[in-house]
Amino acid sequence: MPGAIHGIGVDILRVERMEKLLDKHGDKLLTRLLCAREQREVRSRKNVARALAMCWAAKEAFVKALGTGFDGIGWKEVGVVREANGRPVLLFDRKMRARMKRENIGATHVSLSDDGGFVSAYVILERGTV
Repeated sequence: MPGAIHGIGVDILRVERMEKLLDKHGDKLLTRLLCAREQREVRSRKNVARALAMCWAAKEAFVKALGTGFDGIGWKEVGVVREANGRPVLLFDRKMRARMKRENIGATHVSLSDDGGFVSAYVILERGTV
C-alpha cells in the first residue's frame, strides 16, 4: 500500500560525545563512519563535531525505522546530507537501495534538530514506490 508507514526511528545524541571521539580518533573517524559526500559536507562545517553528531543520529534513526538496528548494515550504507536549500536527505549506497527495493520502501524522510549540546534525528520510511 503506497504511503503506508514501514517504520519510524528517532535518536538523540550529545555533541560532546562526538567531540571526545574526534579528539581520540581524528579524521580516521570521519573516514570510517561517513560516505564520501557526507565527509565533504561535515568537513566544510564550522562545528565538525555537531555535523558528525547529526550524521550519526540520522543513521541510528534510520536503522531503527528499518527495524534492524545495525545488524548487517555498515555505517557507509546510509548517509545524510543537505540539499542546497538546507533540507536534509538520506543517501543510500547500491546495496542499501537494493535492500529497500526488496522491502518495498519507497519514500524516506529525515528531520534533524539541535539544542543545548544535543542533536536529534527523526526518520520515517514509507512503503511503496516513489
